Amino acid sequence: MAKSKAKRKHQAAQAVSGSVAKKIKTDPSSSSPVGSITLTGSSSCEPKLLQTIVPDEDLEITVETLRALAENPGLIKSKACKDLRAAVFDFKQASTTGAIASIDANLTSRISGALADQNYVDARIMLAEMKIRGQKPKLGALCRWVRDLDVISGLAEQRDGGAKRTAQQHEVLQVLDAILRVVGPVDYTAGGDNDDEAGGFEVESGGPMMVRRAWDLRDGRERKMVYDSVLDGTLTAAVSDKTTSRFRIIETTPGLQRKPPNHHPAVLHASQDNTITFSSPPPVTTHHKHPVVPNLHLIKDVLTADECIQIIGAAEKIGFTPDAPIRAEGEEVSILAHNFYWIADAAFCEGLWRRVEPFVPASVGGRSVRGLNRRFRVYRYVPGAEYRAHIDGAWPPSGISPQDSYIYDSSPPEAKQSSLFTFLIYLNDEFEAGETTYFLPGTREGTLNAYPLKPIQGSVALFPHGEVDGNLLHEGTGVRQGDRPSAKYVIRTDVEYDVDLQKTAVV
Repeated sequence: MAKSKAKRKHQAAQAVSGSVAKKIKTDPSSSSPVGSITLTGSSSCEPKLLQTIVPDEDLEITVETLRALAENPGLIKSKACKDLRAAVFDFKQASTTGAIASIDANLTSRISGALADQNYVDARIMLAEMKIRGQKPKLGALCRWVRDLDVISGLAEQRDGGAKRTAQQHEVLQVLDAILRVVGPVDYTAGGDNDDEAGGFEVESGGPMMVRRAWDLRDGRERKMVYDSVLDGTLTAAVSDKTTSRFRIIETTPGLQRKPPNHHPAVLHASQDNTITFSSPPPVTTHHKHPVVPNLHLIKDVLTADECIQIIGAAEKIGFTPDAPIRAEGEEVSILAHNFYWIADAAFCEGLWRRVEPFVPASVGGRSVRGLNRRFRVYRYVPGAEYRAHIDGAWPPSGISPQDSYIYDSSPPEAKQSSLFTFLIYLNDEFEAGETTYFLPGTREGTLNAYPLKPIQGSVALFPHGEVDGNLLHEGTGVRQGDRPSAKYVIRTDVEYDVDLQKTAVV
């Protein structure tokens, strides 16, 4: 005899509650290579999971019932199905995801629904229709589509002779290609006359991706073994207590209050002026433009090796925080980078800006440049950590109030600002692989061209975001597992511009 509904619900709730508690208590992530972190940021609220509302067994019975009735539509109009029809109507009204929520909606919403349901054939058909009609999605929809696909290019695994892509992974990459063809230009250089200029290419035979040779401007310079000094403790030992005392925590968001909820808090650190000491004389900074990828720039030698090591040392001594989003039972768990969120002091930001300002567009579409976002996101990637293919979102300039609290948007109310470029600082480069890889749709439908950029310590990758046109799809390709431990350190921040166009003087 089947269990009673109340009993099944009670048992399922107990099981899910225990599962969540167990996950949180036994999380093995650590805040540093040699230390440990105690989970903080918990609160009385619990993450709402499907199993706490509807037990798995009830859900399976419901799905089977609806499918059986769909195969026998004549029964649906029976009196016995009256309450079921009403419940299905309420479910449809409440649903905000998938095809059921996009019936009679516009093309963008229908594509969103198909992607949410993983109905990739319909999504590709509708994306082709959108391209033919000359329509483009809004930036929010574009970012959501890429996020829903949750693509891992697999470049690191393919290069290391790992498992071949599955049929579903091929299909997802083809959908991603279809999305890019709606919003961006096609790359006609692969297989054309510009092979030498772009550095040649290698083809993943029969696959959905053509991998171009990495853009490598290292010039054979010696690479400092930064992570070795982190692991043996010499780097953090060289950071004085006086230096770390110049950092303070100005905001902590408990993990369960983050979006999406996380097993760990988001901790914002702030520094006093001149905590990081600039070298004198400054480095000789140079600018380079990628020969193929539109508006991708590399600004070399923005920071010296010593300046990079100061930042890594301070962050390691204070402690990186793991990033582990809470997932429902059975969902795939990503291994993400550890983070150190830093509201950089004005002196450091201004000094850094002086070095790069000559190479940053002074105006974009009539919007004047204003400087760097002080919210620096310092990340540490180890082998296995990944930053999946994504499109960067725009950020306002963050700051600190006179009361020493965090301000998400510190731009003047009458002169709002928002970012138009990603500013990615590479703090080390001794690791293998770990490129920032950019993707463009190729000449063959369903094939993406991948352009890896080799990180160079102290250099900055600059590329556009914040608008549908010109946004570059990219990923943080994984660091390769070698004979010795390795890690990649980067800082993500943004270049801010006026939201309003410049006013033309009337003579």
